[in-house]
Amino acid sequence: MTRITTLIITLLIAINSIATEKVNSNTVLYKGGTIVTMEGEAGETAEAVVSIDDKIVFVGTEEKAKALYPKAVEHDLEGKTMFPGFIEQHIHPFLGALTLVMDVIAPEPWDLPTKYWEPAYTPETYKEKLIQIEAEKEDPNEILMTWGYHHNFHGKIDRDYLDEISKDRPILVWHRSVHEMYLNTAMIEHLGLTEQWVEGLNEQLKEQIDFEKGYFIEAGLMLGLLPKIHHLMGSEERMRKGLDQMIKILRKNGVTAFNEPGAFIMPGHHEIYMEMLGAEETPMYSFFIPESKTPYFRHAHEGPEAIVKAVEDITHSFPKEGKVRFFDKHVKLLIDGAIVSQLMMMEDGYLDGHEGEWIQRPETISELFDIFWPLDYQLHVHVNGDKGMNELLRVIERKMEEMPREDHRTTIVHFANSTNGQVERIQKLGCIVSANPYYVTAFSDKYSEVGLGPVRAQAMVRSGEAERRGIPFSLHSDLPIGPSDPLFLAWCAVTRGTLQGNSYRPDLALSLHGAMKGITIEAAYSWRMENELGSIKEGKIANFTILEENPYEVEESHLKDIKIWGTVFEGKCFQN
Repeated sequence: MTRITTLIITLLIAINSIATEKVNSNTVLYKGGTIVTMEGEAGETAEAVVSIDDKIVFVGTEEKAKALYPKAVEHDLEGKTMFPGFIEQHIHPFLGALTLVMDVIAPEPWDLPTKYWEPAYTPETYKEKLIQIEAEKEDPNEILMTWGYHHNFHGKIDRDYLDEISKDRPILVWHRSVHEMYLNTAMIEHLGLTEQWVEGLNEQLKEQIDFEKGYFIEAGLMLGLLPKIHHLMGSEERMRKGLDQMIKILRKNGVTAFNEPGAFIMPGHHEIYMEMLGAEETPMYSFFIPESKTPYFRHAHEGPEAIVKAVEDITHSFPKEGKVRFFDKHVKLLIDGAIVSQLMMMEDGYLDGHEGEWIQRPETISELFDIFWPLDYQLHVHVNGDKGMNELLRVIERKMEEMPREDHRTTIVHFANSTNGQVERIQKLGCIVSANPYYVTAFSDKYSEVGLGPVRAQAMVRSGEAERRGIPFSLHSDLPIGPSDPLFLAWCAVTRGTLQGNSYRPDLALSLHGAMKGITIEAAYSWRMENELGSIKEGKIANFTILEENPYEVEESHLKDIKIWGTVFEGKCFQN
């Protein structure tokens, strides 16, 4: 035996000894199923994965895994399929928690842990259900809070309409978009709201409030009404109940990490978030990005430094590290109105002549880019209309000319309406996209009839065009706008199927692999966490989602029906 051979054998024994010494009850070998790594080509697999504590330490063959880690606890997948932990790129815990504990009357069904809500697709059905809910409330003083109303499906409502339902019981109707709210007279009086209060607000807020009709929209709702009403909507009891329901939904659907861009955390809710989202039995990361609207509204007169400080102060409300935290150097902007309200800003307007709304005017967006771009922030911009998209892209083009940044990852959020030319500009600018494919599924049928017409409504969310151009592309539900179910979102993106059984513009569909990347590695990339999450690779966090079937081996139409067996979070198994 040569000295070199002896040295190699000694080295191998030493390596095996080190590996064996590390082995304990937290060393787990996953085998016996299909392990899709989301590394490399579509559907690339490994035979075995080993994790120690919360880290992946081996990806490869079962034989080698057992040789290196002979005392590892074996987790037999029993023919199931293991993916990197699913990522919900964009949801709203506050809005999701509060809307889904209300009485839901929406144009589509909502299957919640506490109740299955049948859809109301017509004005007659909506009113019938609202009257029924009011009549069933035994306490005459209980406030009726309902979410899901949509004017395109349910017809117009206002204060008079709600007064007909009840003149005595306070009623609050939250629009399906969560960007609008309607109050009856009893609710207005209960809150002590007056015309004088409205007159005391600034001009932008007053423009988005119709006090006579009990109607509050965009800034008029978010910055005007919400501070007056959050103590009722977001009481501790309601918030805990809603968060518990949201956690159950995410667990059931295999989510191991979510993010809230533009986090809206009401006073007193930080402690609830830390307790419930940070609990050991909650198997997911809860990440947040601060919003810019309130800091700008309150501090623009003080100058850029005050705006930046206000944004950074928001991030201090959670610890710097851990399961519940804000991302550093990220901020969210909102340019135009909600697609669900048909208030996005459209270049060619709407068929019925109504107009969209700016949430933050283009000049404000431009000013915010001037503030945060030089500070190397990643900007996440809510934009829904092609006119809003044009305004946004002009700002980014200006900044790239003035101060080019190679890896800015400016995120086009929602990506509802765009043109091929705009998608090309997105690619050239180095932006990325996080899209909501549920827009097509839930709204393209109705919007083909009202507002947009079939050409624009059926071309919403140009996923396929973005994929062909190589634009990093993730999926999100924007809960409560869509159900927080990654495989359902993948189905929406791949089939472009609607709730009425139609399917539009297959040329704009994502590929299956593109959709699976959109709920794993591309979602992690959008957060700058591709080195920690999103694929099964040595050194990454041991977060996995275990499925009963392999998405790459079923019909695309079956994607949404695949059952989730459970998840692994930081190396610990959580079975559904």
